[in-house]
Amino acid sequence: MFFKKVPVAAAELDSPNTVIGKDVYIEAMCLTGQESVRIEGIYKGLIDLEGSLVLAESGSITGDISANYFLVAGEVNGNIQCTTQLHLVSTAKVLGDVRTPSVIIDEGSHVSGRFLVGINRMQEDALLNSEEILRIQNTGDFVEG
Repeated sequence: MFFKKVPVAAAELDSPNTVIGKDVYIEAMCLTGQESVRIEGIYKGLIDLEGSLVLAESGSITGDISANYFLVAGEVNGNIQCTTQLHLVSTAKVLGDVRTPSVIIDEGSHVSGRFLVGINRMQEDALLNSEEILRIQNTGDFVEG
């Protein structure tokens, strides 16, 4: 379903357990954990979090991402999988495929990839590219599938 807000604790987004600072560059095999993480710098490698992930406007990630909730304001070059929701703010730039039960796409965000949205939407016709998402946004056809 499109544009359904899923509750995420504000404290989790405002005060993450781990912060990768603006001037930090990390290249790793995999970042894993159960808590929330905020990335303001550059991260290269896989990410597999049970908690929330926030990518600041100054941040970038190169690698596949799996998280409970993911708020993107920076750049992602990799596939994204969320268990609750993905939120792409206006400054987000994503190059990769997205799989999530719920997505919020703010005007101005850029996505090049396919979307698989909804828990029970595994059919090939559920894969949407960025042009189809924009067409749906412009026509106002926000219906549950």
